[in-house]
Amino acid sequence: MTTFETLPLSRRSILKSGAAMAGAAALSGMGAGSAFAAEEIRIIMSGGSWGEWVDKTFATPYTEATGIKFSWKYALSQEPLVMAQKSRPQWDMMQSGQMRAGQLGAMGLYNKLTEENLPNLAGIHPSFRYDYLAGKCHTPYGLCVNTKHITRPITSWDDLWDPEFKGRVAFPDWGWNGDEVFYALNQVFGGTSENIDPGIAKLKALFVENGAIIANNVEHTKQLLESGEVWLMPYFGGRTKKIAEGGVPVEFVIPKEGGLSWIFNFASIAGRPDDSTARAYKFLDTTLDAENQITFAKLTGYPPTNKEAMANLPPELAHLKLSEDDVGLLGKLQSQLDPMVLFAYRDQYAERWRKEVIGA
Repeated sequence: MTTFETLPLSRRSILKSGAAMAGAAALSGMGAGSAFAAEEIRIIMSGGSWGEWVDKTFATPYTEATGIKFSWKYALSQEPLVMAQKSRPQWDMMQSGQMRAGQLGAMGLYNKLTEENLPNLAGIHPSFRYDYLAGKCHTPYGLCVNTKHITRPITSWDDLWDPEFKGRVAFPDWGWNGDEVFYALNQVFGGTSENIDPGIAKLKALFVENGAIIANNVEHTKQLLESGEVWLMPYFGGRTKKIAEGGVPVEFVIPKEGGLSWIFNFASIAGRPDDSTARAYKFLDTTLDAENQITFAKLTGYPPTNKEAMANLPPELAHLKLSEDDVGLLGKLQSQLDPMVLFAYRDQYAERWRKEVIGA
């Protein structure tokens, strides 16, 4: 069994583990600081439809109301850039989920959120509020099932390994969100944050024995599901509903072992000038507003995190209402992960995934 339990964990060792990645990113985004506009907010986030929805709901109305413009860097997995720029950060905020925010926050790269800086933070449900991140929405994540081709009930993550579905299952790419899905399933099958052997063995079988393929991103997944090439895979509940609205016979299932839910929003990057941070906070606070979150929910199909919004969903969003039990079930697997252990060994774990699962 391969584990990393004997390796010492400290803030210094975690920083060291990311040094190579940070070095590769060190020059990215640097050198143009003097040219930055005085009244702009600089944000790193994913693009695509998600970026369009964020711009339409939050950024464009904010610019119209204040005159403050936005500068965007559309990219995934930009933690190395934030690490490389620690002494001279060039960006005000970065899109994050709760695990990444906790990791970088513990390293001093993100600012802690307070109600003093974000008045609307007081209205966020405790399940969606963390030290370094508060969700503008949460994204229930479980299994997307093609009900035309799969007629029996799907209730468990283990259903992905059913031989009846051989060649018709998919798994998200590691660099998209596959790493966090893997870590969650590793726990389902007996692993821990320090020991990923159970997950490696199980996922290797999914690819080798059950013919799983990789889904690269949202757009690729949509193609796989709409074409019928894939019948069963881990996926977002809101995205599943949008595909179903397009006429594809799919439904969303939260497995009995628990699902996942990312608490996406912007994290405030530490070390920026005070006026830049204050300006970013004022915008960030608008993403926690109840009315804005309902508008965002109408576009995305994802539930809000503001308690007032959660309690007053309009009729067309009634399907987004979740019980406290549902909320607990969605957060069950991620809550058991140790984010700092996973960050410290992210390179080793990614290499094992590439060699022992994808390369098997």
